[in-house]
Amino acid sequence: MERIDFAAADGYPLAAYRFDPHGPTRGQVAIAAAMAVPQAFYSHFARWLARCGYVAWTFDYRGIGESLKGPRRRVKADLADWLHKDYDALLRHIAAGAPEQPLMVVGHSFGGQVVPLLPSRERLAGLVNIAVGSGSTRHLAPRTRRSAPLLWHVLAPTLCPLFGYFPGSRIGVVGDLPTGAMMQWRRWCLTPEYLLSGEPGAREAYATASYPVLALSFADDELLHESGSHLLHGAYRQGGVDYRSITPAAHGLQRIGHFGFFKPQGEAALWPLVTEWLDHAGGAWRRTRAP
Repeated sequence: MERIDFAAADGYPLAAYRFDPHGPTRGQVAIAAAMAVPQAFYSHFARWLARCGYVAWTFDYRGIGESLKGPRRRVKADLADWLHKDYDALLRHIAAGAPEQPLMVVGHSFGGQVVPLLPSRERLAGLVNIAVGSGSTRHLAPRTRRSAPLLWHVLAPTLCPLFGYFPGSRIGVVGDLPTGAMMQWRRWCLTPEYLLSGEPGAREAYATASYPVLALSFADDELLHESGSHLLHGAYRQGGVDYRSITPAAHGLQRIGHFGFFKPQGEAALWPLVTEWLDHAGGAWRRTRAP
């Protein structure tokens, strides 16, 4: 594991970690985090990928984790900054260093939702979506749906101006987020079809994305209802989507939920599903470039 400091498209300093395999490299995999989740959460999974022969990368969006520079209230960032300046810069950095290897993404929740909007998406050999679905209120799990109006109509518009950022860690909701990111996400969540109707051009971006997708949805997801996962993955029109609805009992687990896939319990039961698919997607990418 090696820390990599790289610059976003606008020069903003960002922190990433690269996990290298001991033997031959099968490809490059960027792990894109869920909303407000620091990259350290994914380190165990990244080590697993490295043991399986992949160079795995984790990173923090600006204002999150090790990419937080200075007081939170001074971070001026929205989701567009995370996408077009941070996320995309990492993919370009990886691709420039290993152009002969397939580049794939494992996106957790937000990290998978937004891949069609990335300028460098054409570089991808494949996308693995983990617990990716719509965050629109009507697509939330019942308990989360009941609390959503308090978050979007009271907490977010009140606390962001008061603190200069959304202090989610103080109140046990989501996590700490820059005001711009929180308010743009709020706009998405208050539209019927999430970013498909809340972000200009998103539906078209989904319809024209051509990379293959593996989507793992979990029956006991405490945040997102599966109907929202079907909505987003149904918006893909060109690339094939391998959609799998997973129940914990079928894999010998008591619980998975929205975050459990990346915890050590998933190593034997769930992670091989991803590496097998990555092997296939990487092989297909290589065959298309063979002389």
